[in-house]
Amino acid sequence: MGCSMGRSRQEELTDSVLEAASNLFAEKGFHETSTDELASRLGISKPTLYKYGSSKAAILQAIVRRNHKRALEEAQRIAAGKAAPLDQLRELFRFHTHFAIEHRHEVRIIDGERHRLTDHDEIDKLAGEYLSFIKHLITEAQKAENLRDDIPLELFARSFIALALGPGKWFVEKKRGLSEEEVIDANWSLFMRGAASLGK
Repeated sequence: MGCSMGRSRQEELTDSVLEAASNLFAEKGFHETSTDELASRLGISKPTLYKYGSSKAAILQAIVRRNHKRALEEAQRIAAGKAAPLDQLRELFRFHTHFAIEHRHEVRIIDGERHRLTDHDEIDKLAGEYLSFIKHLITEAQKAENLRDDIPLELFARSFIALALGPGKWFVEKKRGLSEEEVIDANWSLFMRGAASLGK
């Protein structure tokens, strides 16, 4: 199979390594997973594993870094489309929910093992950039009178992310016949019931 357009073979290999590592961390826990187990799961030697991170903590850092960069890249892609702010928020909401379903192990790792990161400042910077983007979209949607403006902006933005990510684990385990799109639509409706401009 050839490389995806715009991505090198090395980038695809790195993604495979980080995906497998996040799955194993989620299954066994970060502390209980050894580098021997990681190398065995990936079918590579420990020296090769260390090319992707000098330690378990460095590999965890790479997993979290990659996912924050994905979110930023998606936000930039959506912004380039020049859609209305509320429509951009809707598209980001879909991205978050889809990501939480498709990469639930990585979301669990980010939530549960954040204290083990080797460089909190790096991740906080990436997270801050993304949160600022969401705040900007919310502010622009408020100017267009699509969203209410009586909620603290930080709370508004963090609630947006939390609600979008929330159904991931439930959907995988208990979806009860619902499609992913139906879950996204229902969850967005819940968000808008609380967030829509009171004059709408």
